[in-house]
Amino acid sequence: MMTKRFMHVVLAGGLAVFGLAACGGGDKAKEEKPDSSTDTVATGESVAKAQCIGCHGGDLTGGMGPNLHGLTLSKEEIVDILKNGKGAMPAGAAKGNEEAVADYILTLK
Repeated sequence: MMTKRFMHVVLAGGLAVFGLAACGGGDKAKEEKPDSSTDTVATGESVAKAQCIGCHGGDLTGGMGPNLHGLTLSKEEIVDILKNGKGAMPAGAAKGNEEAVADYILTLK
């Protein structure tokens, strides 16, 4: 009989802990993702490695497509090319991450 009571106490305690954990603390600082240029560049690098290396080479120094290091284009011009394409460059290759990819490309020297 004591074992059954012990199991009920353990189960009730576990449910209480689970219920409190599910409520969360409501801490806004933990919920909000910081908006930093480092995160944007990292996202751009990830997208570029997945989408651009096929034409621009593994290090983006050129392949079928041109070298992307040291471009003299503005961020707006790069975003426009990523969105609309240009020459053999297809439109939409950055899949909605055009600004992040442009930020990353502009870090390449």
